[in-house]
Amino acid sequence: MNKSNLVWGIICLVIAAALAVANITLPPEDLMFQIGDKDMPWVPPVVLAIFGIILLSSLNQGEEKMKEESKVQTNIDPQKAMLNKNMETAAWGCFLIMLGGFMFVPDSVVEGGWWSIGVGLIMLGLNVARYFNKIRMSGFTTFLGIISVIGGALELAGMKGIDGAVFIIVLGGYLILKPYFDKKQLFGKAEQS
Repeated sequence: MNKSNLVWGIICLVIAAALAVANITLPPEDLMFQIGDKDMPWVPPVVLAIFGIILLSSLNQGEEKMKEESKVQTNIDPQKAMLNKNMETAAWGCFLIMLGGFMFVPDSVVEGGWWSIGVGLIMLGLNVARYFNKIRMSGFTTFLGIISVIGGALELAGMKGIDGAVFIIVLGGYLILKPYFDKKQLFGKAEQS
């Protein structure tokens, strides 16, 4: 049983009950909750009651998840875990060198887009190294690497302010290809490769 859900569910229901009693017993001008121009003092107790019920109804979901996870045995290869740790450390070193260079070298010498491309290539390079060593890649750093390379290239091309659109397009492409990635088990925890 998830104790935090139990405790917070009870707290939400107690506060909702106290607010409901206050709404009934106090004069309308003493207890107010405004949404726009209208006074709606019943909204907080109803929302808290719904939230408390949801928390209490999800008490056993954590147990079911734990049982399912305990059934799945994870084989952790210590050599792959150590290799992944070393590759991550090297990538962090490259990233910090790149960050220092960005602070040290003026924009007139190297344009900002090149820095974004460099950071993206570091992230993508880490995942390529993982792939060739048969270690699961990180979806997060792969996604950020792609966004960084595309954003840097667009910045060099003179297109500024479209980073949000690129982010949404790449995210949509990832979601379309997610079933393929899941089938091939390309992304996930590196230790479970």
